[in-house]
Amino acid sequence: MAKTVHLLIMYTMLVLTLLLFHKGRKHPRSLMLALYASVEVLTNGLNSLSLSADWTYFYNYPYLHYIYKPLYCLWVPLFYFYTRYCLSKEFRLNKKHAMHFVPFLLFFLFFMAIWIIKGNHYIWANIYIKNSFVYNTALAVDIIVKIQYLIYNFLMIRLLLNVEKEVRAQKSALTIQSIDIRWLRFIVYGYAIGCLNAIVTFIFDRMGSPVAPTINLISISYFFLFFFAIFYNTITHKIVEDEVKPKAVQLPASELQALMHRIEAQVTGKKMFLDPELTLEQIALAVNDKERNISQAINILQHRNVNDYINHLRINHACLLLLADKDKPVFEVMYESGFNTKGTFNLAFKKAVGKTPTQFREGK
Repeated sequence: MAKTVHLLIMYTMLVLTLLLFHKGRKHPRSLMLALYASVEVLTNGLNSLSLSADWTYFYNYPYLHYIYKPLYCLWVPLFYFYTRYCLSKEFRLNKKHAMHFVPFLLFFLFFMAIWIIKGNHYIWANIYIKNSFVYNTALAVDIIVKIQYLIYNFLMIRLLLNVEKEVRAQKSALTIQSIDIRWLRFIVYGYAIGCLNAIVTFIFDRMGSPVAPTINLISISYFFLFFFAIFYNTITHKIVEDEVKPKAVQLPASELQALMHRIEAQVTGKKMFLDPELTLEQIALAVNDKERNISQAINILQHRNVNDYINHLRINHACLLLLADKDKPVFEVMYESGFNTKGTFNLAFKKAVGKTPTQFREGK
């Protein structure tokens, strides 16, 4: 049964991976999911050899059953980066993210060194012997992966909670990013449940429990259904950025400049930004222009969306109040700057200034 499930997963994932790479040519999120899927297909493919190949094959190529193990250390970081792309369309991989691949690189180089120095027969003679050096190095990978489960799931859940906080803070927002919170919850919490199942399976297997194979089959089946849902959704649905791409014709530069002056005269000059209930509709009525034109002018000339533009004005006002009267309570500054909740104020202030209001006032 385990052999059938493994092979089913491998071949299904292979087909889905090819489709994801085709879709991911223009979309980083789909490409990252495709990279994750390709590593999983390669890992499961090599692992499936242990279920289908004969002993002669292992005797001649025992390193294939050993050298692929570090690939498991890539699974969680790659899915974490996929989640980052889902949570923020501004996210991009850069050099600082290379540290996430250090466990894989260290294990891979270490395993290669064992293979080169000791040779195939050493691996063959020790890979299934408990407490042997080869066996324990393979076990070390399994332990590191379980630790990755705990650390990365904590990071992903924390990121999701921050996104939910931002969405709640923008309930009366002037522009709200198109985000499907329910789908994000499915991705993050669904993956966390799968990882928990994998940890439980690992514990029961180490204990030698007779129910370990059954739990392992349940865990594998869960992961298969979970990822099938994600791959299917990614392949069959349009990327959000495409769906919300503006279709309106851009106004001429001169008209945008003139409109921006009128916006500033109303929003800044008459301090409309201090109203915590300010909406895009109110700005449109004050300026006597269409909402989409106002959004376009701010997006193009201020290089930010309307909500960020208003918060930028509010934060600048808050900075002046914090420095002008250092004895004034922060919550009073918050209300006087157009914010009505502490969470929204702190979040916007930290995003704009890089410090909390208290740290800014104290010059830290």
